[in-house]
This record gives sequence, structure tokens and C-alpha cells, in this order.
Amino acid sequence: MGERRIVNAIVLRTANYRDNDVILTLFSREQGKLSAAARGAHRARSPLFAAAALFCAGEYDLEEKNGKFSVKSFLPDESFYPLREDARRLSYAAAFAQIAEEIVQPNQPNPDLYDLLLRALAYLAFDEAHEPANVALPFFLRAMAFAGHAPLLTRCAACGGRIVDARFDALAGGVVCARHESRPLPVITGEDMAMLRACLTGPFAPVSGRAQRLCRIAAGFVRAQLERDFDALRLAEDLEDRESAPR
Repeated sequence: MGERRIVNAIVLRTANYRDNDVILTLFSREQGKLSAAARGAHRARSPLFAAAALFCAGEYDLEEKNGKFSVKSFLPDESFYPLREDARRLSYAAAFAQIAEEIVQPNQPNPDLYDLLLRALAYLAFDEAHEPANVALPFFLRAMAFAGHAPLLTRCAACGGRIVDARFDALAGGVVCARHESRPLPVITGEDMAMLRACLTGPFAPVSGRAQRLCRIAAGFVRAQLERDFDALRLAEDLEDRESAPR
């Protein structure tokens, strides 16, 4: 009999294994990222069926043997089912999960990022009053802050001085003065700056106003700082473009 442990976790990724088994990538509040097998999860009436659903959050009872985990039982908290009814919201949720998986490490708890992901998924799933980009923009910026890459917004990321005629430079790590622009960079207005700063202050919540443009800029910042692309994020951006295209 292996060692048992109970963790609160969110399913970040699933991979089918054999006929009915599923390998889960979990983001646990207590232990960071870990992999666990949900054996028989695809069998009819399996008690682990819900445990193996993408984005599902709850209490996982795990058994460890020889450094490998398996799910013994599961108490669900939330499945975020409405995400599956809207392609844009689903693609952003998948992007959030991919970004969290890139940031969190095994045996390195990141409770701030865990709580952020839970809240962001809840807003995407249940808050129809805000566009997905209004949830994604603050998620991207806060997730990067929890990863140690908070964007510089109070001074020039290039010279450290007062920002004059602002641009956003994802590689430099934040807002820069126009005189440091060595390639075309997006202009940041005073209104933009206020929205970006609002994303990083107070309790997490969707921002107000039109956030699509800044969301695209923040997504580029995530890619630049983590040095990789995310297929779910590309899909979310493609769906946004289709939604905004003239009909």
C-alpha cells in the first residue's frame, strides 16, 4: 500500500492512456504541479469520470507508489461546465491552463496563482456580462506577476526614468518611452495605462471597457517573458478576430 495524500487541485491537461485510463496534469494548491493516473475513468459509471475532466476542480485523494500518483477518490467542487458551451471562453480557459502549467513547478506550491486560476475560470464560465478578453487581460498580467515577471508600468522599462510618449515593449518587460523604440511598438495611451494598472490592483475581477487590444498586447508579453507560444491562446485570438470581423 502506498502513501496517501489529499490535495485540492485543478485539471490542467488530460491524456488518454490504454483503453479507459487517463493521465492527469494537476495544479494542486498544496504541492504545485503533479501527474496522476485516473484508472478506469473512461469506463461507464466510473466514480473517477468527473475527476478526469479538463478544468475540473476539487479534492483529490492520491496514492503514491514508487514516485507515481494515482487517483483513489475525488470530491468535486466545480466543473465550470458552461465553458464547453462557448468556443471563445473555452479557448481562453485552455490558454489559462496552459500558461499555469508552464509557470507552476512540481513540489513548488503557488497558492496565489492557484486562486487566480480558479477565479478566472469562474468569471469565464459564469459571468456573461464581461467579454472573455476583459477576464483574460488581468489574468495574463497577474499570472506573470506571480511568475516573477510583473510588467513595469510606473517607469520606463528601458531607462528607468519617467515614461514619455509610452509604448509597450514585451521583450523589455513593460512600458517604454518612444525614444527607445527600435521597432514598431504598440502605443499606450493614458486610458490604456489606467486599465493596465487596474489589472494589478485590488481583488481579481474583469476590467471594464474595451479590453481586446490590450489583451492582445498582454498575450504577447506572456509569450515573450515565458519564451514560448500557446496553441490555445492562438485559437482564442483567431476566434476573437472572427467575432470582430465585419459580417
